[in-house]
Amino acid sequence: MPLSRRLWTALVVVVSLAALLLVAFGLHLDPDVAGLLPQRGEAAALRRYLSAFGGSDLSLVLIEASSEPQVEEAAMAAHELAVALEKRPEVRWARDAMPVSGSLDPWLVWRHADEAARAALAEALSDEGMRRRLRGSRDLLLSPGSSGVSERLAEDPLRLAQLVTERRAVGGGFATRADGTFASEDGLYRLVLVLPEGGALRGADARAFVTAAQEVLAEQRAAHPSLRYGLTGGHAIGAATEAMLQTDLKLSSTASLLLAALAFGLTFRRLRALLAVMPPLLLGSLWTAALASLMPGGLSAIAVAFMSVVIGVGVDTGVHVYAALLEARQAGVPPDEAAAVARAETQRPVLVAAATAAVAFAALALSDIAALRQLGILCAAGELLTAVAIVIITPEIGAWLERKPPPAPSPARWTGPLVALTRGRGRAAICVILLAAPAVAVAFGYAPRISSAIVALRPKGLAPLEVQERIDKAFGGRPGQWVLMVADTDEASARRRTDRLYEALLAEPEHLDAIDSISTLAPAPDTQRERLAERDALDLPARATALEAALTEVGFAASRFEPVLAAMRAPPHDVFDRGDLKESGYMLERYLGQDAGEVLVVTYLLPKPGFEAEVEATVARVDPAAVLTGYRRLDKTLRESLTTELPRIALLAAALVIGALAFALRRIRDVAIAITVVALEIGMVLALVRALDVPLHIYDALVLPVLLGITVDEAMFLLHRARTVGDDPSFIDMTLRYEGPPVATTALTTAAGFAGLLLCDFDGLRHLGAMGAIGSVAGLVVALVVVPAGLRVARG
Repeated sequence: MPLSRRLWTALVVVVSLAALLLVAFGLHLDPDVAGLLPQRGEAAALRRYLSAFGGSDLSLVLIEASSEPQVEEAAMAAHELAVALEKRPEVRWARDAMPVSGSLDPWLVWRHADEAARAALAEALSDEGMRRRLRGSRDLLLSPGSSGVSERLAEDPLRLAQLVTERRAVGGGFATRADGTFASEDGLYRLVLVLPEGGALRGADARAFVTAAQEVLAEQRAAHPSLRYGLTGGHAIGAATEAMLQTDLKLSSTASLLLAALAFGLTFRRLRALLAVMPPLLLGSLWTAALASLMPGGLSAIAVAFMSVVIGVGVDTGVHVYAALLEARQAGVPPDEAAAVARAETQRPVLVAAATAAVAFAALALSDIAALRQLGILCAAGELLTAVAIVIITPEIGAWLERKPPPAPSPARWTGPLVALTRGRGRAAICVILLAAPAVAVAFGYAPRISSAIVALRPKGLAPLEVQERIDKAFGGRPGQWVLMVADTDEASARRRTDRLYEALLAEPEHLDAIDSISTLAPAPDTQRERLAERDALDLPARATALEAALTEVGFAASRFEPVLAAMRAPPHDVFDRGDLKESGYMLERYLGQDAGEVLVVTYLLPKPGFEAEVEATVARVDPAAVLTGYRRLDKTLRESLTTELPRIALLAAALVIGALAFALRRIRDVAIAITVVALEIGMVLALVRALDVPLHIYDALVLPVLLGITVDEAMFLLHRARTVGDDPSFIDMTLRYEGPPVATTALTTAAGFAGLLLCDFDGLRHLGAMGAIGSVAGLVVALVVVPAGLRVARG
């Protein structure tokens, strides 16, 4: 073996071993959906929310009883589960109930009272208001089963604490029963709230918590087999997403490899060629996977598609290289010389074709979405690396496989009808017009269905999401939650702004189904002082005499309420902070976070259908700097990203592809024919996507520009062959006879590579695979008709 060949062999071996180590120990998947979001607008706010709160997301365990006799067992099981979970090191705390405090000092309820409640409190302290409230208290004492009421009324005869809660017209948060447990009204559904250790967006932390939780749940299922358990929350969703992506990567890459091999064998009709093409193809894929392992943060959900794409598109190079080798052997060239001839004849066109596809993929680097940028970089690198591996290795293996003279080439029969289809300038023109019909239909409104890109973020089949749906159904929730986020360098200021927003939103209860805010549990200290000052303006010491008289008038013994009257004459001014609540086990992590040196305070909203604009207007009026975000609000942002990024990426991809075509073909006529092929192909793809009802969202729509680079290969190789045929009268017949089978093979193997993604559970990957497969087949059909037709029209 010559020295140069030995050096190349040693280099390939060393690089491959290093790549194998990187993939084995460095490649990991990123379950964080933040990489699927744009970096501007509300999507940027959601990314920030996920960064600050996604790492310490609250987890929920749902316990379901099937009948009323199991209600007590479910309550006992919930308590046992909370105790067992809290013993695990992977769990910070677990609660089946919130602390039930004693009666709140009636003269401090102002701290928790919104504007409507404070107005009700003021009215209750009027002369007539006192008598009305006291008559109601007397009726409660005289009603059956009032033994538990008398103690509370002794501390709060006007029932002021009740006013604060009953005046809150909008519910929110996790509703508890009187005993503090999280249960539905019938008791058949119970929740255990769990705060795991570690971050939900870090795969190792999420897996550790889910493993620990499932071990505890297995013990509980054995102890209470009649009950049904389910786990959800950020950690469970993150672990399930990562597991799904691992399955998708393995399944799609394996399916793509098998389908590409099948398409190769059926169309190339030389199965031994697989032995020459597959090793370098796998090496190229391995080298690309090694690059993926160097991606900071891991491989995102959409970027998982790179393996299938590289496999499908990478076979193209092997087809052309091996076809040239066979031609040389059929012409009587010795094996070693045939390998050199094949490499010399094909390395320029196949590397140019690979570079053309690579620059089209590289155009995705302009995307505002990190996952798409990652996909573009990996696919571009994979195209080039695989092409280089095939040019280096395939001729050597092919020369060994084709030591014996191969059989004479048998012309493909299907090329004959194609030649007849475009025979004559009239037929050729008609064919081009017919193929332009789908593009015309799209231009006149037969466009694909635009889908909300959110479908690609949260796959519906994930078990934790199904548990969440059951929780929403059992506890009266529904999808559509918004996140209202206030950011400030000062926590007190952020919480004060949140309190103002909370009061403004509560003042319009007809617009909301639910609101969950830290303002309910722990208003800012300044807010509490303002409310207590408003209370003091009512002059409680002066009202104490009126209350004493009203007690006597209604029939109470005023002397028994002396502690209440004494406190009224000297009202307390105690202000509490969130630290007091945290010691009691309240879930303040749900509302407070930090990001980029700022304190983030979030409020969770559920607007009533049809009143979203009113909620937005209220937020903008009270605090223009506050941000509304949430998964259900992303549709507008993602549509804007689609409408701005698609033209930008398409223009860049088109410019790069045209430049590559001009470099490769160097004839205006041939470049014009290739551009026509791509334009008509895109029109056909859009029409087929509409007909097959493939939803168009930002992840699969941005594959369209990539198709410019992938599918232009067919036209380029047909035009290149037509040029080598020369002025032979049957040049169309000879072009399709010799180049048609390799071109069909490359297109179908590319389609097979994309088709492997159809087996993925992740919606975005399935739709991306459908778009690529449809585009590859459409590109083949258009190229096989338009190139002969264009040459026929141009040559006359």
